[in-house]
Amino acid sequence: MRKGQVMTTHYLIDAYNVIHKSSLLRPVAKYDLERARDMLLDLVQCFCLTGDYEITVVFDGREEEQTRQTAPLNGNERGMHLIYSPHHTSADTVIERLVYQRRDRMNCVVVSNDQSLRSQCRGMGSLTMEADSFLHSVQQVEKSARDLLQKRQHTQAMLLEDQLSPG
Repeated sequence: MRKGQVMTTHYLIDAYNVIHKSSLLRPVAKYDLERARDMLLDLVQCFCLTGDYEITVVFDGREEEQTRQTAPLNGNERGMHLIYSPHHTSADTVIERLVYQRRDRMNCVVVSNDQSLRSQCRGMGSLTMEADSFLHSVQQVEKSARDLLQKRQHTQAMLLEDQLSPG
């Protein structure tokens, strides 16, 4: 790392664990797992767009999804990746490997309520976060971004009005 260069925080999200353990997504997943997945990805995508984060969302893979091992979400989201674990490999194992392979483990945040995964990753030097804490942070960042945008729009509207002649 060069002097003065800031390291990007890399979030590794145990997707199905977050869906099934979070108070926000669990009720939705009981009735519509696909909708809960989409909600998680939408929240994470907004989070990725509002900050300088690298985010990897890891799902336990299914046979039909193996062709999409790792791909940027929507094909072009900078810093956001979607991974389906290979056949007979859990998302936990994929996340453990990703943490192990990184030099900057202190800049990794593993998001899961799985105590074994959290303990393993903390042992390698990464940080961990529970599902509800992460989603609360995401919602706070999204709210702050919305408030800032609204404030800017209000300020710009006032400035434009000031520039108009009374006639």
